[in-house]
Amino acid sequence: MEEIPEDPELRRAWNRLALAMEQPEVFYTHEWAVAVHRAFGDVRKPLLLLAYENQLLVGVVALTREKERRAEASFLAASTADYCDFLSHPEHRTQFVEAVLRELQIREIDSLVLTNLPVDSCSLPALSAAASNCHYNLYKRSAYHCARVVLGTPEQRAALKVATVSKKRLRRNLRELQKRGRVCFRHDTHWDEIEPRLRPFNRAHVARFLSTGRISNLIRAERRKFLYELAHELSFSSWLTLSSLFVGDVPVAWNYGFQFPGSWFWYQPTVHSGHEYSDFSPGYCLLAQIVEQACDRPEVDVVDLGLGAEEYKERFATAARETLCCVLTRSFTRHLRKVTREWAAASARSAGLENMLRIAISSVARGRARLRETGIRGLLTTLGRQLCASVYSHEKVIFFEWAAQEAKRDRKTKLAPLDPELLGEAAILYADDPASTQFLMRSAQRFRLEPIQGFVLVTAEGTPVHFCWVAEFERFRMAELNRILHAPSPDAVMIFDCFTPNPIRGRGFFGETITALAEQLRAEGKAPWIFSAEANKRSLRGIAKSGFTYRFFCVRKKILFSEKTEDSMDNLQAKHDNSVTARSTDCQKGNDKNLS
Repeated sequence: MEEIPEDPELRRAWNRLALAMEQPEVFYTHEWAVAVHRAFGDVRKPLLLLAYENQLLVGVVALTREKERRAEASFLAASTADYCDFLSHPEHRTQFVEAVLRELQIREIDSLVLTNLPVDSCSLPALSAAASNCHYNLYKRSAYHCARVVLGTPEQRAALKVATVSKKRLRRNLRELQKRGRVCFRHDTHWDEIEPRLRPFNRAHVARFLSTGRISNLIRAERRKFLYELAHELSFSSWLTLSSLFVGDVPVAWNYGFQFPGSWFWYQPTVHSGHEYSDFSPGYCLLAQIVEQACDRPEVDVVDLGLGAEEYKERFATAARETLCCVLTRSFTRHLRKVTREWAAASARSAGLENMLRIAISSVARGRARLRETGIRGLLTTLGRQLCASVYSHEKVIFFEWAAQEAKRDRKTKLAPLDPELLGEAAILYADDPASTQFLMRSAQRFRLEPIQGFVLVTAEGTPVHFCWVAEFERFRMAELNRILHAPSPDAVMIFDCFTPNPIRGRGFFGETITALAEQLRAEGKAPWIFSAEANKRSLRGIAKSGFTYRFFCVRKKILFSEKTEDSMDNLQAKHDNSVTARSTDCQKGNDKNLS
């Protein structure tokens, strides 16, 4: 079948097979396949193979073919599931796998890529036998090691529980969190409890990844839809558990996980990005509480920590489960090419060349993208500018001070402090704009820098439309000039790194934001400053219209390896000193007159 039928009878028969597997997993369920099909159906064409014996379903495998690569198939859940497998009773496995390979031959599918196949599955010997019989070349390599907490006997459970709750790090972190509010844990399994908490979870996950310089898979609408559909489907059987750690009313750690017969799964966790919570490992505390609870529940045999070799998992793990990637090809040439490529990749890793290769591949990809966007002339123009800039550059930056003018603001927008939640919301909203993603990633990494504050302009609907940052002027480092600035006055602060996402530029958000921010800073007794490159005419116009006045400039000249910096700040400082001296003289004359 080339669809996943949402048929109740098929669901029951399918799930009976999933529960009869050597090690049942939630990834094998009908609900999982349905959620994948709903979320990714536009790009992945399902190929569902069902085996029957006397009208009884005895085998299921959900495969997919990409629209561009019709001759290659893979597990439908490969990019979402930690484990994938052929579903059947063990005694039927070899016969079923061979029947699948023969069906693929009929459909002219020459390559089958099976990722995340558990090494302890009886499908592996079945694949070896079926590949030989059906003239497929089989290549196997290690994929992942999944850390696990095997609970064992009642005595072992009791010992594991004591060892978990007595960890010094855990007790210390919980004490620190309790100083910030009452600590409590929630494990929600009903849809009406889970549904309103999915959006905050998504934002937190995206913001957390940005703060570590990575892009969360939840930035894509398809992945968020998948988790939404999966939670809805699994909640009917209470197989999904959304676990949370709260400090007061603030959720600071989450786990989108599963309680499937025999296991509690640590699937997609995240934590609050704010340093006031993340410094005390709330995710570690939540995992410890799950392990502690699982020890008291006889129906749970294992806490599976899933894919990923994170260091914190090793502190809990008592065992590991390996998965393999199996590639079957009918062409020996393609098989040989695959083996050679894998050998070369392993050699690069062992020789420490992997990072260099990744950088080279990334550079080629960027070049191809630029070529598609601008053509050969645009690419050559860009390369020429970069070459000229490496030989000679002349950069002039102009500085402005707020002139304390009142400005009219007719829009229904407001200025708000930038926090991880708004950052995650913005990253999701502007996911298709690479410039926005890069800016937000840079911003997320600043949350731990105490002297720096982020601000965002939001509409009446709560949509973030412009971002900027404020830091102390004194010792402000300007990357554009490669120098450290000194403040013209003790109360001076610098507005910098202002950014409007590309899809909404040209609507005046920049000027509106810096005006509102300057008014707020002035009300706090600070002197707002801002700067712009002379070449950025649009920025200069926006600054001039927003009540800022020109004060001085800095110029950086670079010729080959020599560099020179000039500025007019000395003149400004002299004027400032003369003004202070004049005011002091006037005050002294006034005091002398009063005394006389």
